[in-house]
Amino acid sequence: MTATALTTTGGTIATSNIAYWSGPATVDTGHGACHPGQDTATKQVTLDAPRTAFHHTGSTDNESCSWNPTLVISLPANAVAGHYTGTITHSVA
Repeated sequence: MTATALTTTGGTIATSNIAYWSGPATVDTGHGACHPGQDTATKQVTLDAPRTAFHHTGSTDNESCSWNPTLVISLPANAVAGHYTGTITHSVA
């Protein structure tokens, strides 16, 4: 997955201030297995580089994984008040 910085008029929160962890799979269907990249908060990663949310082992037939990730945003001291927007993209490879 990748992320963009969070922006508002006059302010930016860098991707290094966005922490992510995938948590365990909430649904895992198919004949293989889905393995979280970060199954607990202690394994959270910042989104300042591409990260793996899940990886798959076993069968390649119709595998499906669902999860409820957690994002934690650390506000820098110079953050301005506003409505911030950004994008987090999950890709399948």
